[in-house]
Amino acid sequence: MHVIVARYTDPLEAQIASGLLQAEGIDVHVGDAHTALANWEWRLAIGGVKLHVPGDQLAHAQDVIRRLDAGEFALAPDDDPEAADDADATPDRESPSSRLAWIAWALLAIPLPWRRRRR
Repeated sequence: MHVIVARYTDPLEAQIASGLLQAEGIDVHVGDAHTALANWEWRLAIGGVKLHVPGDQLAHAQDVIRRLDAGEFALAPDDDPEAADDADATPDRESPSSRLAWIAWALLAIPLPWRRRRR
């Protein structure tokens, strides 16, 4: 039986986490990634991209995801004081490009008044 170990709104972050789990020897399946890529506006409605792992590997997978969220696998900052401040922040699983897409969708979905020509 497979269980969901993590959910991501960004399919690319889910693929990165999946690759890390696979590198740790965990059998992982990425669910709803194609739907999230094809229909980005559905990402929240379908519950995001899900990482499924076998039940007997759940504890190990949760530990790896916890370490990923804590930043244990992050590259060392290049003497940038601002980067050091960001390393202590809580991870945000929504990417800036995803937020920009939501803003663009919201703005373009607003009906604009157009002048009609009289005949």
